[in-house]
Amino acid sequence: MRYAFVSDIHANLPAWKNVLADLADLSVDRVICLGDVVGYGPDPAGVLDLLYRKVHATLLGNHDAAVCGKIDPSLFSPRAQAAVLRHRQQLSREGLAWLAARPLVLAGPGFRCAHGDFSAPGAFRYVIDPHEALPSWSATREQLLFVGHSHLPAIYVIGGSGEPHLVGPCDFQLEEGKRYIVNPGSVGYPRVGECRSTYCVYDDADRSVVFRSLPFDSEGYRASLREAGLDDDPWMGAPLTPRHLPTLRQRLSFSNPLADGQHARDVRAEARLGTRRRALGVLAGALVLASLALAAGSAARSARHRRAADAALMLPREELPLLVSEPRQPDKNMLPAFPPALSADASLAGWRYACEDRARQTLATCLRNGELALSVTHAGNARFRLESPLIMLARSEFKSLRLSGHAEREEGFAPHDLRYQLVVYAMRPDGTPEIKKTYSYTLGVKGDTLYGVNRKIDALAQYATHVQVRLDAEFSGTLVLRAPTLTYVRAAAPAPAAQEARQP
Repeated sequence: MRYAFVSDIHANLPAWKNVLADLADLSVDRVICLGDVVGYGPDPAGVLDLLYRKVHATLLGNHDAAVCGKIDPSLFSPRAQAAVLRHRQQLSREGLAWLAARPLVLAGPGFRCAHGDFSAPGAFRYVIDPHEALPSWSATREQLLFVGHSHLPAIYVIGGSGEPHLVGPCDFQLEEGKRYIVNPGSVGYPRVGECRSTYCVYDDADRSVVFRSLPFDSEGYRASLREAGLDDDPWMGAPLTPRHLPTLRQRLSFSNPLADGQHARDVRAEARLGTRRRALGVLAGALVLASLALAAGSAARSARHRRAADAALMLPREELPLLVSEPRQPDKNMLPAFPPALSADASLAGWRYACEDRARQTLATCLRNGELALSVTHAGNARFRLESPLIMLARSEFKSLRLSGHAEREEGFAPHDLRYQLVVYAMRPDGTPEIKKTYSYTLGVKGDTLYGVNRKIDALAQYATHVQVRLDAEFSGTLVLRAPTLTYVRAAAPAPAAQEARQP
């Protein structure tokens, strides 16, 4: 049986219709919504109507709980709180009653679902850092868990070592001896500056999970916002680079968790999903035709955008995983290693890149002294850009960072510009990201063939919450890039006397 998991629709009807059309095309057997049907967006009633008719099981999200009176809206951000009060007025009594009856947890055959973590489902705690997945695994027995809430598509894995790991969204099969938490991302409120809906499909026959990513009608969504008297969502109007940063901890604080009395109250604790097979019905013809027309228009716009983007050397818009530094391993490289090979669609797993002229530029992975490297060849002078995932530093207790990057030039290589950049971000009070500083380091010659940079960056701990590593290069010939490293030095612990002085 094939189960589709969607989450965080947030009253975005154009995105929800597009996902429903895709689900009908896939002919999945069950559709499960992990919560947050309402909140933020302009059309809660339209989304709830289609959800009620098309989805087999729906969980209670924190925005749903606030709209139907099970959580105090004052715990939310001002924007989220205003949406809660607005949606209460827009939904009928029947709609509010149905929403209020949704359970916090759903038990399925071989899997379990919740909106937030499983240790206290009514507190709606986030699972973002890999170690935040541990309480959910301790509270459950299933090998496969599904959560939403963060809007970030991701996979959390734990095996025999007992150390949790975060993996970006990718298709995979369950392995014996490992447990998984899967976040399908958001249908209607991606919060990362990209008008794409994400969800996933689990096939219990071959024990596989597949992620889906779809564009939605951003102009239609903007029109709906304007008709409702609302401004654009913050993530839609952000500049290109910050738009690829997720907005974190916008509603609830980890350092000040909800008291027991503030958890969702008078709710169904758990429901169980039946196993009788029933295929998802074909959606109305008008919806399918509208989706096809939207896809055709979107494809044409995307083609024009790609041509313009290549000319300007803009990075592709596919999202990269959020990586979290390991506080207990300050000497560990926080950047992902290069993959053994480019994927079938010529992407570089864990990274992203852009070429000025793909007809004259080729990429391939290779080995150098037993280490994976990236070989970039230019037939004539051309530009190339490589970008790492976003690295979250907020919990690393770091004192300074060290960026190292090395490259080898082969015969015929002629450099014009070759430099690494460390882009430093900080969160504004409203939870949106802002570039605070960019450090740029030119790779210089070391000996006859090797270029390299090895720089220590201090004075970041006071404000830096995230960093990103980039390579900007303009050259001809072949350049072989070693995988760069980013490590941190932990801040020294206070002396015992200082610690005693702080005690009451």
